[in-house]
Amino acid sequence: MHDWAGFGVWEERHKELIREAERGRLARDLREARKARERVDEGSKVIEVRWGLLEDEGSIADLLELNGMPRWIAFEERYIVAEKDGEILAALRYRTEPKRLLLGLLVGDPWAEERPLTVALYAGAGVLAREMGVREVIARSSPHRNYPREAGYRRRGRREWRLDATVTRESREELPAHGWRRAFALLLGALAVPFFGAFSARR
Repeated sequence: MHDWAGFGVWEERHKELIREAERGRLARDLREARKARERVDEGSKVIEVRWGLLEDEGSIADLLELNGMPRWIAFEERYIVAEKDGEILAALRYRTEPKRLLLGLLVGDPWAEERPLTVALYAGAGVLAREMGVREVIARSSPHRNYPREAGYRRRGRREWRLDATVTRESREELPAHGWRRAFALLLGALAVPFFGAFSARR
């Protein structure tokens, strides 16, 4: 005969342990998110993120060439750029859809430090999106890189990320890291160079 009373106690204890583990995980995520924000804030003091201009096309073409890609892409697409001391060190291709900013190929100077540039670009894209009234930012990144997460995005799938652009960074500060990010995959089809990527030639 089974001891169902004992089983019920064990099941309740099991649920309690799961709840404790979840609380611990959320606390760790919150600590990670705060540390990531501190790193982004520190990097943002010297890295300016802005919309690319016509006069930036030559510099973006140089970055593409350094990453083994054709220069012409710089003149056919639009970019968000990361600039330090007046020099463009990284560029992030973007497209717009109604209420959405889509982030694609990311290229950077192979001799520059990748992490602060990439995190600053993803974080800056969120700020720019909010300023233009966009509701969400969709990005895709290498599955081995968590830079969008450090910039406040939420993962969905192996390579997909989403940022709710309607929520300011300050209002997200009390949310666990998992409450920030989600995204999707986008294909351009006919284009020879994929829309998505990240410092591609350096992998």
